[in-house]
Amino acid sequence: MRRLIPSPAMVVALLALLLATGGVGYAAGQIRTKDLRDGAVTSVKIRDGAVAPADLAPATRASMRARAWANVDLEAQLVESRTKGFASVTRPRTGVYCLTLSDDTLDPATTAPVVTVDWDASAAPNITAHLSTSAHQCPESADLGVRTYAWVAGRNSKLADTVAFTIVVP
Repeated sequence: MRRLIPSPAMVVALLALLLATGGVGYAAGQIRTKDLRDGAVTSVKIRDGAVAPADLAPATRASMRARAWANVDLEAQLVESRTKGFASVTRPRTGVYCLTLSDDTLDPATTAPVVTVDWDASAAPNITAHLSTSAHQCPESADLGVRTYAWVAGRNSKLADTVAFTIVVP
């Protein structure tokens, strides 16, 4: 039976490979936070899901939270269990909702509120809800306005009271 004996070149190559990979592993284990320059780790270099909210500074975590939200039902009432940061809602006319924030430090002019239809609580199939930043047709005390519409294909949409919605203020 013939024995395989590595050539001297193969021995040198394997030794070089072992030293090269071992050195990288050793070096990677020696790098600590204090060894990194500011800005050296960019978002591209961070694995998705590797940073949890607990890893962020408290001010950063606070800036990522919604500051106010409300769920408005078909009766133009705030659903208390799903509302925070809103004091009241009124419906001065069909499809026009006027909301007042309970937090005076929240300036609706400097935020980007989002409105979405609450499909489970609404009473029509072809509906939409839109933010009205001017709160047109609302009293002076209102901070935000929302308009809700229903439509039939091929016709103009009409303001409607058949739409429940949720509004979030980041």
